[in-house]
Amino acid sequence: MPADDGVGRTIRNYLRSETSVEHTWLDERLGALVTGDVEDYAAFLAIQYRARKGIERWLEQHCIANAPPPQTGLIARDLRELGHPLPFDTPDFTPPASAQTLGVCWVLAGSALGNRAVLARLAKQAMSRPVAFLSGPRMGDYWRNMLPILERPAPPNERSSLLGGASAAFAHFNAVAAESLALEAV
Repeated sequence: MPADDGVGRTIRNYLRSETSVEHTWLDERLGALVTGDVEDYAAFLAIQYRARKGIERWLEQHCIANAPPPQTGLIARDLRELGHPLPFDTPDFTPPASAQTLGVCWVLAGSALGNRAVLARLAKQAMSRPVAFLSGPRMGDYWRNMLPILERPAPPNERSSLLGGASAAFAHFNAVAAESLALEAV
């Protein structure tokens, strides 16, 4: 059987396939935190805040048209409700110059799907947590508006730059998560 070269795959399917390892790694690291105790949930929110703040700042500085809606305000609200301070260290996000912002935006927008799954897990376990971030509708709306673009075929000449943006975003999230979890373990 010939190797899959991505011919005929949509942008969405291409990015999902090519970033599955990074995505799974992040989900595994953060998944246990969301249904842990209140301190674990606060750690999950702090990681989200730290990672997203850098990406949101980069998107704003580069005047990206049709950028995802900022989520750090919602996360800040949830952290305040838990009685936790905002993280002061928000690492910069610097993707490769060749990276397409669509890949970055896909990662952020796709998180709306994960947030819905987390909400369902919290409800199933009857866990009461502040969920402004998880339940905010704007990112889900953004995701639905992106779908027509993401369902187009992945152009061969743009695949590496699309993947570069998505991989950079996942690498940023994973680095922030690894650093945050290592600090908590000390």
